[in-house]
Amino acid sequence: MGVSVEELQPRGTRLELDGVTASQVNAIRRTLLADVPKLAIEDVEFHLGPIRDEATGKDYDSSTSMFDEAVALRLGLLPIPTDLSQFHRKSECSCGGAGCPHCQVMYSVDKKGPCTVYARDVVPLGDATLAILEPNVPIVRLGARQALLAYATAVVGTAREHAKWQVAHGVGMSPRPHVKIARKEGCTDACLKRTAASCPVKILEFAGGKLSVTDETKCIDCGACEESCEHGSIKVEPDTERFYLRFETDGSLTAREALRFALKDLKRRLEETREAIQGIP
Repeated sequence: MGVSVEELQPRGTRLELDGVTASQVNAIRRTLLADVPKLAIEDVEFHLGPIRDEATGKDYDSSTSMFDEAVALRLGLLPIPTDLSQFHRKSECSCGGAGCPHCQVMYSVDKKGPCTVYARDVVPLGDATLAILEPNVPIVRLGARQALLAYATAVVGTAREHAKWQVAHGVGMSPRPHVKIARKEGCTDACLKRTAASCPVKILEFAGGKLSVTDETKCIDCGACEESCEHGSIKVEPDTERFYLRFETDGSLTAREALRFALKDLKRRLEETREAIQGIP
């Protein structure tokens, strides 16, 4: 299998895979969607009862304009930077699931209204590098006598359990278009010129009585050239051994880290399947 990096950004990438089948690329796509782990807030403990501001002596009501469950859901969807070499699932941690700095992270929220509570107000207890990645995400609006005091615990999970643990988004695959040109009887120069001009990405060129493709990799398979040539001199077909794979992440992991984990995890599960099949009597 050959891999060509068309684009690589911290939170997104576009790859061209050569010598693969659709099922193989789809296996990578599904692994990226469901099996790459990350930290996300799982448990939220809300303070109940009145809250007093020690500086002013004012009392606030421990309530918001939303149900606690809705606030907890919004907290769970906030992206948290995750170092998979440092954090593990509770079930795989040396603490036996009791909870330690290697399997959970604690956060606190302490805001008094009137104000809007943002993601930047969800403060990690300890390591400041674990601050929420998108600080300006609004969570809830507090009234004049309202306050929000809560403690949240983030743990490692995957999107198979809940979408809040989904690292990769917009994961798409498509076969690379292959442009085939074969001048048919009755196809005039005027027809070929019109076909070349119809291409929205300008990869067709007509010169010396011949229609050619300048850069096939830029083809978007829109079908404009096929519709323009009524004689069928040009066809765009999918290449069944070349595929584009593209995705973005929420920032909890970089695109490179997410792809590396997905490939390693897919290889591990395929080896486990092979061993299980070989063990069948």
